[in-house]
Amino acid sequence: MSYSNYEKLLELKNSTSYKVAKATGIAHSTLSDWKKGRSVPKADKLKLIADYFGVEMSCLVSDDFEYSCISFPEKEQDNVKMIPIIGEIRAGHPIITNETLLGYESADIGKNDERDYFYLTVIGDSMKNCGMVEGSLVLFRKQQYAEEGNIVACLVGGESATVKRFHMEKRKIFLLPENEEYDPIVLTPEDFESGSARILGVAVEMKIKF
Repeated sequence: MSYSNYEKLLELKNSTSYKVAKATGIAHSTLSDWKKGRSVPKADKLKLIADYFGVEMSCLVSDDFEYSCISFPEKEQDNVKMIPIIGEIRAGHPIITNETLLGYESADIGKNDERDYFYLTVIGDSMKNCGMVEGSLVLFRKQQYAEEGNIVACLVGGESATVKRFHMEKRKIFLLPENEEYDPIVLTPEDFESGSARILGVAVEMKIKF
């Protein structure tokens, strides 16, 4: 019986053990003892937990966790998808892009293909004036172009990435911070033509996560 499966379900459903305990009537100490290996919830308690997450009990007890066991209410199933969190992006100074999978987060993207979206976690405060604070999860739609005023994830220098507001003026492209303590990043169309700069996606949603 795997407590790690339970933890994955908490993450995927954006929940906590306190919420599970409140919704199911199971004492929080029971869940805590399970985490510490002191005991395992009995079958009736496991059934309550499984029902809370909307999964079969096998999803809690299997040695190998499978994302295919996750389901959503029928009315939401077509719209809510699990989108990968593929790394961190610094809203301050660019860092090396890291596409290591960090987990999944739900997003209501309608009938769109979830493969066209990704989440990134913001570190830093250069976009704080638009509410994009440290710890924010930003949902991006994959595309290599942007319109005036879009917030973009942009590759800079060929191998580092940053999140800024897109602005184009004459023959220059500005990646603008939303914090007066930071300077804009100035690029040219030639930077994009050479591949040293590339738009990775355009922000469509933000979630505050701590």
